[in-house]
Amino acid sequence: MKLRLQALVGIALGLVVAIAVLRAQSQAKAPPPPQASTKLAGTVLREDEGSLDEVLVHYVPRLEPLIDDAYRDFLGTLDPSTRVVVVAPKGESDSLARFLARIDASGSLAARARVVEVDGPISVWSKDRALVLGPGADASRTGLAIPAPPDPRWVERANDWRTVAQVASAMPERFYVRQLPIDFDAGDFDVAGDVVLVDDNLVTKNAARGVGDVGQLRKMLEGLLARPVRVLGSADGDVPRHHMSMYMAALDGGVALVGDPRAGEAIVGSTFVPGETDPDTGEPLRADFSDATVARFDRAAHDLEAAGWRVVRIPEVPFLDKTYMAYTNGVYETRASPARDGTAVYVAWVPFFGIPELDARARAVYESLGWQVRPVRSRSLYAYHGTIGCLVNVLARGDR
Repeated sequence: MKLRLQALVGIALGLVVAIAVLRAQSQAKAPPPPQASTKLAGTVLREDEGSLDEVLVHYVPRLEPLIDDAYRDFLGTLDPSTRVVVVAPKGESDSLARFLARIDASGSLAARARVVEVDGPISVWSKDRALVLGPGADASRTGLAIPAPPDPRWVERANDWRTVAQVASAMPERFYVRQLPIDFDAGDFDVAGDVVLVDDNLVTKNAARGVGDVGQLRKMLEGLLARPVRVLGSADGDVPRHHMSMYMAALDGGVALVGDPRAGEAIVGSTFVPGETDPDTGEPLRADFSDATVARFDRAAHDLEAAGWRVVRIPEVPFLDKTYMAYTNGVYETRASPARDGTAVYVAWVPFFGIPELDARARAVYESLGWQVRPVRSRSLYAYHGTIGCLVNVLARGDR
């Protein structure tokens, strides 16, 4: 009995030592947090104010069935002064010329479009490739901040990542490129006023790079961007997953729109099946109005209110972690009134999904806040995890 007891004690001590060793090894192997080098030159571009002076889009001929409606509704309604940079795979200039002519037969759009040919294949999601920093006292050029290189096995994503350098190379007098020490999409940020908003999804995305918590993330980004940074949520799953624009939009005047699944459910019903399939699995999309999903939207609203925003809820239909019928994934512009009376004109290009009551309710929310709504047909896009806000990267904004 004594020998058996000694053996059991020995085994227990061995397990304790083994666990301690494993923990020590795990801590030793954990990557250090990424170091924020010197502040980025220029000022990160706001998304809630200023005229659209220049925008960038990707053109992919084989994806025309997906993007045709959205590009017509956006590019075809831009102010005639807005310049357009079009990134297109090499050898597709004729297809692009025909496409632009179908949107604007007058030739005005084509005349103010600068085409940059790149190595393909590429995707249509131009917004996420770079966080844009406008010229400032410390920068004569526009900065294009890019993430760490993606997995090269993801060919389109890897080529997308290279397009930013190719744009800067085509216009070196206009742009410079700076690579940041983290993985991100520009959709992981919402820049409103003097504040940069991010969320816990960016921590999750960079855990393997040493970003251990929201405090580390905030400190690093504030060092890079020289602006206050607010983080929504504190742990994975606190707020809706994927890009911030899939559940919120900070607008001029301290207002933040936040998706409201309860309002969406009241319109489409709890068992809503829209008819599209998830391109990753081939399975039919089904609305997700579970308590856990609704709680994520409520947490985002709570954190924004705590940070000083006036939160206004807008209907939304969530499906999967990356798939939403979201009316917050828009493009926003503030221009001086043509009457030159000192007032401003607020214009929002908002995704519409072909569900009349849902679209009408979303329009009413924007209009109640003083925004002119320009609908962008997005039914062909949303199942692929993005809409108009993901298709357009704003390169330059004018004053209010």
